[in-house]
Amino acid sequence: MTNVPALLAAALLLTLGAGLVLWRSATSAEQRPVVLVVAWLCVALGADLIIFGFFPGETISGRALGFRVGGAAALFLVVWQGCLRVHRQTLALDRPDELLRQSRAETLRLRDQLATATVARHPEQLTATRVYRSQVAGRPGRELGIITGDLKNVDFVDVWVNSENTDMQMSRYHERSVSGLIRYEGARHDASGRVVEDCVADELAHRVAGRTPVVPGTAISTGPGRLANHNKVRRIVHVASVIGEPGNGYRQARVLGRCVTNALREAERPGLPDAGSLCEPPVSVVFPLLGAGEAGADPVETARILLTAAHAYLSCDRPTSLTAVYVLAYTDAELAACRAALAPLCRGGRAER
Repeated sequence: MTNVPALLAAALLLTLGAGLVLWRSATSAEQRPVVLVVAWLCVALGADLIIFGFFPGETISGRALGFRVGGAAALFLVVWQGCLRVHRQTLALDRPDELLRQSRAETLRLRDQLATATVARHPEQLTATRVYRSQVAGRPGRELGIITGDLKNVDFVDVWVNSENTDMQMSRYHERSVSGLIRYEGARHDASGRVVEDCVADELAHRVAGRTPVVPGTAISTGPGRLANHNKVRRIVHVASVIGEPGNGYRQARVLGRCVTNALREAERPGLPDAGSLCEPPVSVVFPLLGAGEAGADPVETARILLTAAHAYLSCDRPTSLTAVYVLAYTDAELAACRAALAPLCRGGRAER
């Protein structure tokens, strides 16, 4: 007579075992062997119950570990040993994949250590302008990149992002900052180089008049001033990525990812100050390492957050006019930090120009 409760228990055990086998791919390498052993145990018990549920009068005997066993125990050991053999073969197949994952993780860890070590020593200025480009996976025609050297030599990017404080007060002309460079190079000069019209700073002050300080992450556009002639810049986006504190100087805003996203949205927003044709929206943007200059933020972490946010923006499904987002690496330390951050985001990469 068929043992219905035994068959129901067997069905439950076999279902549980099959579910555990399928679920193992979602577990960690340390948990996977335990999950498989439990799965095979359920399968062995389930098979045992099925045989003796349909054929309660059958007997099976054999020897195991020096003892003679019979009945259900013998069948369980036979099925269990077969399952363990499959288990060992499965682990052998999983091991190369696990070693490859460990190797990739170790490579990224060593790359980060190298970037950190490079930043720790005195950085060397990069004099050559080179472009490192990497394609965004799944988004043909969109790329992330790194531009090395002096921003004054860049004449192929539509929009320059300026790392600004929440008061939107640009740096003085000769300060060693992107803000000071944009302010001076965008101004109109007389024959001796003296500023006679502070084009970019005046326009920014007019746009934020009575509305400062702004919220960290705020992005505001101005025209490029004389940079339109010298560097073919179409728009400057000033993003509040630095916060000033009396007596303590400046620090990087804690919303760096939002700074990047807001700056990119502002860069492609129509109807803003633009030195180009209104029929052709900007397609390229360059960021400095926001807050890693005078504010003293860590270049490695800044590059990671900045490039991750830019990658997310270019990877989205919504239409965008932007096809290229670059990060400026002024020193070898900044280049190492940017390359370490870019490596896990995009496959491939080639140096051009």
